Amino acid sequence: MKKVLRFTGIFSGFVLTSFVIFFAFLLLVILMLMYGPSEQARDLFTRSCQETSALKFLPYWFLPEETVDGILHSDATAVAVEETKPLASATVALAYDPVDLEGLSEEEQEALAPETTEYGEPYTEEINEGIYRGMIMIVPDPSRVVIGTLKSYSESGAGKLLPDFISDYGAIGGTNAGGFYDPGGKGLGGCPDGMVLENGTVRYGSDRVYKNVIGFDADHRMMLGDWTPQQALSAGVVSAVSFEDGLVLVKDGVASPDQYSGVNPRTAIGQRADGTMLLLVIEGRHAGSLGATADDLRDIFVRYGAENASMLDGGTSAVMFFRGEQVTRGSNLLGMRHLPTAILVMPAEGETDVGSEEP
Repeated sequence: MKKVLRFTGIFSGFVLTSFVIFFAFLLLVILMLMYGPSEQARDLFTRSCQETSALKFLPYWFLPEETVDGILHSDATAVAVEETKPLASATVALAYDPVDLEGLSEEEQEALAPETTEYGEPYTEEINEGIYRGMIMIVPDPSRVVIGTLKSYSESGAGKLLPDFISDYGAIGGTNAGGFYDPGGKGLGGCPDGMVLENGTVRYGSDRVYKNVIGFDADHRMMLGDWTPQQALSAGVVSAVSFEDGLVLVKDGVASPDQYSGVNPRTAIGQRADGTMLLLVIEGRHAGSLGATADDLRDIFVRYGAENASMLDGGTSAVMFFRGEQVTRGSNLLGMRHLPTAILVMPAEGETDVGSEEP
């Protein structure tokens, strides 16, 4: 019995000492960031904390409130999220009356029939810039990208894990989408922090303006703006989420100016002028990937030819699945978060085996 107690005491002492050393090291790192020679490192750390749901308080422990507020606003460039009008409609009106086809030969009917577009299959590419890594999913057919929603929303309700969204919708992959209210940090994910539109119906939202609405019109063109739900519908948006803390990265082909954000895990969405959808997730808060800034995301979308692009919810929510596999590493030590909405990529018509790389 004495040996057991002795071993228990030694083990407990080892664990306690390890925790003390770890927290002492962590405190030393924070002190170096806050009071070290690099104001740029101090500012980046402060902004990164402010973009999290749990660590907003941390900079105020070490710096005066006016200093923190000055860091958060001194370099910030306000970028108005203006309405982004849809590009030229992808719907082509028939130049003939269908009844006129009667009596024509097959060759004549084929000559009059509208052209159909052949799209390639969705695929992923790794993003690796040294300080951060992630994955971008490229979806040539924009009609295959949809917004997944819950059956109902409430502050006490629970959301779904991304794999459950994918399974319930029969999708081949996707990412997280809009943010959610998280009182107490429980991560229930049952109540969006902005509007949700689905198929021309308001699923969540009141009669007020929501910032940074990311939506799609009936022709699957991405639209960005600050709208009430009714204003969004009137503008032609049929499906949408919003993320008030997010930033517009590219609008109507014009990249945003530097936005001086922190470094964190990120999720974002963009679209090329030809309709191709771009879904991006950057990992963060681990040794292999510290995270990315908003400017990093902007530069990636510019490189991939995005016409419009915007941040979605990030942090511990940021995750991507593709064909049955989780292709990005999450930052939450407790596992994936429950979500109120998801961006989903549907299988091609007739595709049944959606869990493998090959359709």
